[in-house]
This record gives sequence, structure tokens and C-alpha cells, in this order.
Amino acid sequence: MRFCDENKKKRSLCFALILILTAAAVTFLLSHREKEPLSETRFMLDTVCSVTLYEWPGGGSSILDGAFGVCGKYEKQLSATAPSSEIYLINHSDGNPVEVSQETAELLQRAIEYCRMSGGAFDITIYPAKSLWHFNGDDASLPDPESLAHAASLVDYTRISLDGRTVTLPAGMGIDLGAIAKGFIADRIAEYLREKNVASAVIDLGGNVYTVGSKPDGTRWRVGIRQPFGEGEADVVETVDSSVVTSGVYQRYFEKDGKLYHHILGSSDGMPCDTGLYSVTILSGSSEQCDALSTICMLLGYEKSLALLSEFPETEAVFITSDNRLLYYGKE
Repeated sequence: MRFCDENKKKRSLCFALILILTAAAVTFLLSHREKEPLSETRFMLDTVCSVTLYEWPGGGSSILDGAFGVCGKYEKQLSATAPSSEIYLINHSDGNPVEVSQETAELLQRAIEYCRMSGGAFDITIYPAKSLWHFNGDDASLPDPESLAHAASLVDYTRISLDGRTVTLPAGMGIDLGAIAKGFIADRIAEYLREKNVASAVIDLGGNVYTVGSKPDGTRWRVGIRQPFGEGEADVVETVDSSVVTSGVYQRYFEKDGKLYHHILGSSDGMPCDTGLYSVTILSGSSEQCDALSTICMLLGYEKSLALLSEFPETEAVFITSDNRLLYYGKE
């Protein structure tokens, strides 16, 4: 009888040991399996924005909230239409000096430098002309010619006075950072994710894409470039820990009397530019740089863009011409 009890005890101990080992193995496998991506999408910056985490140390939901918190902070700071923003206060200062944050002052200084490098083709004081255009829905319409001519006469970035953190803009003029702000914000979100030890992620601010690190398997990200006015992709670019930004005439536009009117406006007359390009895609480690350069190249056209891009040796570009040719810069 005692012998049987001993056997039962041994069998019970073996069974318990098997359960413990099995549980340990399952726990090990679960803790080491590849995480499912964690993503969130919100409507911000007047577009659909998403952040997707692929490799992160934990607390993913909190990290995503923080990323969108960064986005919200700078949207409130840099918007031309939010009454509490620093740019709005400058635009409505009636010519009086306005003190802004150090970050805004530094961004304005870089934006002014991009204006200079473009020969004034790119001008952040385009706001008076831009505000007369409506490209969405039932409001899509041509501005009154006289009003547009007057607004265009106010476009002149050289009249911005920037003294440290103090900005003075003549009455009637207006600054718009729409061609650089999303890139600036994408850079700040990427910095935040790195601070949180996120090793792999994708930020997409309405087409301004920033890839943090590589894909979880160590390979490069593949980002599609949309076929203008068509379905599918015109090309695919590969990137690691850098940004891809496209500016194109097909993103916001309307047609009237057989003519297309798009949102990339020339500084001289406030009218949509016509430089023989459908889109320009820029690849760089700085999303701010990608954002600014993609717009500048659209305004300059292919040939004039080459001289400008030569000043940015780490930058690549993909041009799609209005006859649907693909032209490359900096691609091996």
C-alpha cells in the first residue's frame, strides 16, 4: 500500500513538474514572440495622421498618446488660423512686435533661409493670397482677380523682421508655415519616440512619412509614391530612419472650364504654379527639409531644382513630370 502511495506521489510530482515546465515554455515564447504593431489615427493638422509602433519597450498606448500630444502642441503653436497660436498673433499684430518661443523663432529663421535659397519662389508670407483660395468641397472657386492681385503684392518674406525671439510683420501681411510645419512636427515626434526607446515606428502626417529605425526584421521600409491622378503607385522608395515627403498638384485641386487649379501657389501672382511637374518626392533625414524642398522644387521646376538640391548632398528626389516621366536626383 505504501509502495502504491509512493508511486502516486512520484506521478503527481512529475505531472506538476511537466505543468511548470510547460507554463514556463509558453511564457518564454509569448515574451519573445514578435509584437503585433500598435497604431493610432487621429485627424490633426487638417489631415489624417497616424503613428504606428513596431518595436517598443512597453506602455505603447501611453507612447502613442504622447506622440499625438507633441503634434497637438505644435499645431496650436504654428497654425495660421488658431487664434491662440504664435503665427496667428504675428499675423494679427497690426505691425506691432510679437515675442515668440525660441522654437518658433528658430523655425522662422530656417524658413526665411529656404525663401532666400529659392530666390523668393518659395515665400512664407503667401498667406494673404492663400486665404483667398478654396480647394475643397462646394467652396472650390477662383478668387476675385483684383483681391488676389492686392494679396500677391503683400507677399515679400524680406519684410519679416526677426530680432532674437521678436517678430515684426507689416500690417496686412501674413505668414503661413504650411509648407514646412508638418515636417518640423514629424521630426519632433520622431525625437520623442526615440526618447521613449522606440526602435521601429512609422509616422504619417497626411503623406509626410517618417520611418524610425528599420523594419523589425532589419530590412528597409518601402514607401509608395502615388500615381498622379491615377490608381496605384508610380514608384516605390526604400528608407531607414529618415523621411519621405511628396508635394503634388493632385493633392488639393479643382477644375474649372477645363483647367486645373491646385494649392501650390506662386509668390509673384498668387496663382497655382505651372512648372511642368505633377509631383516631387524628397528623401532626407530631416522631415522639415523634405517638406520645404518638395514644395520649393515644385515651384522651381526640374532644371532649376537641380542646382538647389546640390546644396543638400544627403538628399534624394523623385520628380514626376506632367507627361508622367520619372526623373531622379541622388539615386544610385
